[in-house]
Amino acid sequence: MKGFVLSVAVFVVYVLLTALVSHLARPDRHARIFLPGIALAIGAYFACYFLLPSGLGFLPESWLATYTWLDLLLGAFILVLNIHNYIDWFFGFNGGFSTSLILLIHRAGANGLRASDLIAKYHGRDGMDKIYGWRLPRLEETGYIAIDKQTGLCTLTANGRRAAMITRMIKRMLNLGAGG
Repeated sequence: MKGFVLSVAVFVVYVLLTALVSHLARPDRHARIFLPGIALAIGAYFACYFLLPSGLGFLPESWLATYTWLDLLLGAFILVLNIHNYIDWFFGFNGGFSTSLILLIHRAGANGLRASDLIAKYHGRDGMDKIYGWRLPRLEETGYIAIDKQTGLCTLTANGRRAAMITRMIKRMLNLGAGG
């Protein structure tokens, strides 16, 4: 039970700290906060597990694990799953395009917004499309696509083909639709 209790405590601290740092730093990419935070959270979990007493000072004897290595690993596993779920929730909620549209319409009040107004919100002052404008250069930067500078033609690299094949296989296996 010590592993579970510590994993929950470390997870709560992880959520609070990533929220605070995100609020103060306002990063372009939240992964720069979440990913190093995972390593720190796991390190903190193991440090707490080994440094604190077996019953944490309040757990009854009957709640203590017979096999401490199993309790340690189970707590670490629960921590990693909770952090994974939190990051999935964050990117699904915060990065979800539909959610962004709904919030824009909500902020407009009872008058609502025309589709052209909504579309205009997703273009920068330089005219770049904020939805696709950063994704294509990022895919090129990470080695998944190549963009011909003269024609603008996008083609898959070997890594891109591999990712597309794996994605296609998983979508078929899970019977997901043809969409993105």
